[in-house]
Amino acid sequence: MQLQQVIVLAWLGYSGVYAKDVQECELLANQSYICRELESFEQLQQYVQDDWVAVRVVNARHTGLENGDEPLPKLRKLQQLDLSQSGGLTLGALGFRDFAALQQLNLSHCQLEQLLAKQFAAAAPLRNLDVSHNDLQLISSELLQQLPNLVYANFSNNLIAELQLDAFKSLKQLLYLQLDTNELENVTIGANAQLQHLHMSNNNLRDFRWCQLRGLPQLRELHLHSNWLEQLDSGIFYALPQLRVLNVSNNNIYAIERSLFLGAEPQLQLLDFSSNNVKQLEDYVFSKLGRLETLNLWYNSISSIGACAFRQLRALQTLQLQGNAIAVLPAELFANLTALRVLNLSHNKLQQLGAHVFGSTLLRNLSYVDLSYNSLQQLHALAFSSLPFLLELRLQRNKLLQLDIRNFAPLRRLQLLTLSENRLLQLDEDVLSTFDKLQLLEINNNQLSYLPALAPHYLPHLQHIQIEGNPWQCSCLDELTSWLHQRQVVYTRAGSAYYSGQKPLCVVTPTPMQQCLRDLLAVQALGIVQHYEQI
Repeated sequence: MQLQQVIVLAWLGYSGVYAKDVQECELLANQSYICRELESFEQLQQYVQDDWVAVRVVNARHTGLENGDEPLPKLRKLQQLDLSQSGGLTLGALGFRDFAALQQLNLSHCQLEQLLAKQFAAAAPLRNLDVSHNDLQLISSELLQQLPNLVYANFSNNLIAELQLDAFKSLKQLLYLQLDTNELENVTIGANAQLQHLHMSNNNLRDFRWCQLRGLPQLRELHLHSNWLEQLDSGIFYALPQLRVLNVSNNNIYAIERSLFLGAEPQLQLLDFSSNNVKQLEDYVFSKLGRLETLNLWYNSISSIGACAFRQLRALQTLQLQGNAIAVLPAELFANLTALRVLNLSHNKLQQLGAHVFGSTLLRNLSYVDLSYNSLQQLHALAFSSLPFLLELRLQRNKLLQLDIRNFAPLRRLQLLTLSENRLLQLDEDVLSTFDKLQLLEINNNQLSYLPALAPHYLPHLQHIQIEGNPWQCSCLDELTSWLHQRQVVYTRAGSAYYSGQKPLCVVTPTPMQQCLRDLLAVQALGIVQHYEQI
């Protein structure tokens, strides 16, 4: 017997047929099976048993699956069928009519050019249909009338240029409809009383009128990103009173008008206008959106913001303004945003931060502020006075020369502070003494040649620090690294040019007994920074 097995395996290897290429079906879990190298539904029927619930067909060598015109009674009890890895599908006259119990059907990547009504039984029980990544050009109302039980339909990544009006009207249970990455030129899909999620991103949409969506009263999410929209029609919320998510990112929209949000009290929770061409935000532009939680405005061309632009946003938790052209933040701009947790202002043109930008009311929920990649030269001493609960503050890649104790005294809960790539010449002892909770500190790539003598009680929770790229006096660096070793604080970075010997870590100074010189004027007189830059 063993000799026969060896002979069979040797023959399989010689003939180029390996175990993974042999036609077979195997149990995955819970009556779900994977079948390999099938060429037809008739072959599948030879394997399927009465207790099988789900089948996935995977063809690594064969280039497709066919079904003929013969009845397939043994497939009537299957509830789930996944043909997305079958290599292609050629449907005969019967199509899926024999799959009387089928509830989930995945036909993505099957090279389909059409899907016909006659390929499905009338009132088919199908609830989940995925025909994405094919070459479909049309979705007919006749097809959808055969599938009245659909809850989820995915037609994305096809060649659909037009939808028949009210094609989806008969789908009384449809909640999710995906039409991303097609060639649609308008958003008109007609009426559907229950639809809640509509995705039409990455099409050729250029025009948006709220009346085009008048038949979707239950719509919760509308995704229109990556199209060619230049403006949105006012009053969208008259047609979509239940809308929670509106994503129009990566279009050519040049303005956000207050009139856009007219209508009944909007339920909107997420508004995404990122990657457009918006240039200004007028006062009270979002004042109707009292339930808004997330506002994404990154990578526009915003250079002007009215002082009252964010008023009435009492539920706002995340505000993304990075990647714009903002040079000035008006006083009280973020005042009264009492629910705010995350504020990102990185990659703008800020040169200073005023005293009253965050207002006088404590913002108890604000834990993350990103001001990195600006041109900040000055932080008003009271700029962060209303942010005592801040946990992360990012200030890297600015032009800061010094830090004021009054900036950081209120930030007793701060856990992460990035100050890298500024122009800091020194860090005062009283500033370091405020960092009771700090766990990560980045001060690399500044102009620091020394730190104050570090007392044992300084930075008690520090775990990571980045210090390279500064013109350290070697004696001062020795003291610092010794203190870090004693505290088991990580300061080296794998792959850093400074710790591999490619770039210098410190400068040898002509001080008596190689002592650490902690006098800025004396350091400047020795030209330590200039000497380091020339190495």
